[in-house]
Amino acid sequence: MNVTTLSILAVLTVPGAVLLRPEAAAAQSCDGLATLRFENATINATQLVTSGTFDPPGPTPPITSLPPFCRVSLTVAPSIGVEVWLPLTWNERLEAVGGGGFAGDISWADLTTALRSGYATASTDTGHDDLVMPGGSFVLNPDGTLSLQAVNDFASRSLHEMALKTRALIAAFYGRAPRYAYFSGCSTGGRQGLMEAQRFPTDYDGILSGAPAINFDRFVPAELWPQIVMNQELGQPIAASKLAAVTQDAIAACDDLDGVVDGVIDDPHRCHYDPAASVCQQGEDPTACLTPAEANVVRKFWDGPTTSGGQRLWFGIERGASLGLAAGDPFDIAVDYYRYWINQDPAFDWHSLSEAAFAPELRLSQRKFNAVIGTDDPHLQQFGRAGGKIVIWHGQADQLIFPRGSINYYERVLTEGGGASHVEEFARLFLAPGVDHCGGGVGPNPVDPLGALIDWVENGVAPDQIVAAKMQGNQVVRTRPLCAYPKQARWTGTGSTDDARNFACVEVPLDPADITVASPPRKSTLPRLKQLLRPSRARIAAPTG
Repeated sequence: MNVTTLSILAVLTVPGAVLLRPEAAAAQSCDGLATLRFENATINATQLVTSGTFDPPGPTPPITSLPPFCRVSLTVAPSIGVEVWLPLTWNERLEAVGGGGFAGDISWADLTTALRSGYATASTDTGHDDLVMPGGSFVLNPDGTLSLQAVNDFASRSLHEMALKTRALIAAFYGRAPRYAYFSGCSTGGRQGLMEAQRFPTDYDGILSGAPAINFDRFVPAELWPQIVMNQELGQPIAASKLAAVTQDAIAACDDLDGVVDGVIDDPHRCHYDPAASVCQQGEDPTACLTPAEANVVRKFWDGPTTSGGQRLWFGIERGASLGLAAGDPFDIAVDYYRYWINQDPAFDWHSLSEAAFAPELRLSQRKFNAVIGTDDPHLQQFGRAGGKIVIWHGQADQLIFPRGSINYYERVLTEGGGASHVEEFARLFLAPGVDHCGGGVGPNPVDPLGALIDWVENGVAPDQIVAAKMQGNQVVRTRPLCAYPKQARWTGTGSTDDARNFACVEVPLDPADITVASPPRKSTLPRLKQLLRPSRARIAAPTG
């Protein structure tokens, strides 16, 4: 996928790409980029920023300490916003960055990080403005029908169009293609990276996918499961102090399963702590323990939603992870998804949902949206054959996107890809014990997963481990290796347990039942989406002026 200067024209003439005349391949000034004409896109502004400060449109405060760069803002029809930043001192690489939540804005902070490291970089709002249509409301037309264009633009089209337009602008500005192209993102950005690998396997050489929001049609409904159970069985939330106490009880019970007591459950699958052990005993502080009814509810948080026969529909929150999804108000993304996506009713009240109603709602979500935004296609062989490499990482204490969904997906990739010996040539999964959603938590966080990916792509050094570090203030207090799945870090028995050098990666058997769900993906009942999934036949006309 590494595109040479001489082959850039050939690469950009595929359906859905852009076309440059040979004379347009020479480097242009920043102002000159404004003369480029796209059939399906409009350049809104070009701006040479040399002051070191850029004031983004909207509520984002000014960004300072920037190297000189050319900023290009464009809109891909009908409404996909794309921001492309081209540094004057370029490392000859592209790093496109992902978004978060329902997106709806540009990832200014991630653009800034990439630019400061010398990358040409790009971000997309995925086709809607969160300030105009907040949350998940952008998918619903005024008449209550789904905007298929908006759904598809958010799911995939915006990502591919961003890749194509950014490559064209790079070729025009620098007179050559990037030596290497990368995509990095977490959460929604992680899903976007996997969507690129699944649908558009030649867009990027390397993809870093953190805490990926794949299985979108199942994990988002499951984010509301704790609130549904709590509302039905208790009629009110469990106090935050009680949730914190039972979480600590689980950690204390399972902390030493890996041979090291450090406040972290390294392998939540092996932790079977029963919240009944956290039921209040005589003389205990009632704000720091559970009633029997609360213990039953917490057990359901951890087990995840099931059928009436006890079969798992999706995964639950891991023991040791924060139970924030059950504290106070429900997660707004899950509420919006039920309201605007599944039920197509802005007035829909999640309180009307019951445990018995969860399965039908989940299956409706699957039928509607799995094909367009499930992002769970395990066939990544084409990406691998094109030379691509992908690093997926997920925090084991992620309270928002349950990590077993990523493990389930990767196991399916292994099965479809012919086993580990084939798949590990281009895709690897790393699990981070004690790490929350995209970072934080009680466990050491991955230090430089992008660097590990780059070393793999450019030097052929496949990552067996990624170093993780725990910070207190500005000090590193603990390091650990994150091991390529299915291996886990185990202390060698000598030296400090806070030093990664004293750990080895060993394979730990996994019970298949721990990562199995009863409900398979369903085909979409929105056949028109299949037409929208086809790449556009966008072209860039000859420059004028």
